[in-house]
Amino acid sequence: MEYELSNRPAYTLAEVTLNPGDSVTAQAGTLVTHTESIQITTGIGDSNEGLLESVTDSVLGGESLFRNRFTAEGSPGVVTLGPALPGDMDVIDVEDESLYLHSGAYVAADSGIELDTDVGGLGSLLGGEGLFFLKASGTGPLFVSSFGGIVQYDVDPGEVFTVDSGHAVAWDADLEYTTERIGGLKETLFSEEGLVLRFTGPGRVYVQTRNYDDFVSDLASRMPSDSDNGGGGFQIDF
Repeated sequence: MEYELSNRPAYTLAEVTLNPGDSVTAQAGTLVTHTESIQITTGIGDSNEGLLESVTDSVLGGESLFRNRFTAEGSPGVVTLGPALPGDMDVIDVEDESLYLHSGAYVAADSGIELDTDVGGLGSLLGGEGLFFLKASGTGPLFVSSFGGIVQYDVDPGEVFTVDSGHAVAWDADLEYTTERIGGLKETLFSEEGLVLRFTGPGRVYVQTRNYDDFVSDLASRMPSDSDNGGGGFQIDF
């Protein structure tokens, strides 16, 4: 498998070239184009999982239940993939290791990588990441997406690195972390920063430059209310 990322960092596309017999598994809805030799099969979760495990992983991990597998048959083929949100993509070379992924960050993975869910603990629930994380384990390229750009930080052994909970994309599963307030009660209520994830190295942390939940909240605050339209609800005149 070979790959190339283009149009970075705003509307990134991943162009994946597959040799005959190679395959890549992608989140449903990420396909942009493919060449003639590419065959598509759609399944529920990973092929080595049972139905219950796949449904559990998808629901608790915040991902689509269905995934598409693209395989080059007879001759090399090319697949281009793009996430739903405007932003960047990055490829993490996973080498017999595991990473945790923020909900919605998974785009695609080599056939040598398995996806699972793992309990993040009460701290992760309070941090806005949900009680469960999507966990990618194995060896091969892992494609992740973000809202905005992606920045990789290498945390040194013993170093403490703090990330706003809405900006975390992915991190090494071996990293220790806690969820904490940004400061005292006043800072929590009025700084608009909420809670943070505090990582202790060594390991990698991937951060997105924008917070999708904050973006949605801002849009919602600007939408007309029922009272603005005389109680008649939102209306558009053509």
